[in-house]
Amino acid sequence: MEPLEYCRRWVQVSPDEWGYRKACIAALAQATGLSERTINNWGASFEKRPKYVLHMLKMANKLNQVKQIILDEDLFSE
Repeated sequence: MEPLEYCRRWVQVSPDEWGYRKACIAALAQATGLSERTINNWGASFEKRPKYVLHMLKMANKLNQVKQIILDEDLFSE
């Protein structure tokens, strides 16, 4: 999964809002375990990201989906 796609899906700040890039970098850092400085160096659209990051973000996306399903089920179980 490309970094921008991951951000569109999981960052709560709208892409049009101030602070979106910072929030996106923070989310990518949390998902990959890499530093925000490293991620910031990938370019404006994260085009310089290493290939292995695609797999990491795909896995983080799946985990986030499972977490979301579990949280939704907890709301209905009350």
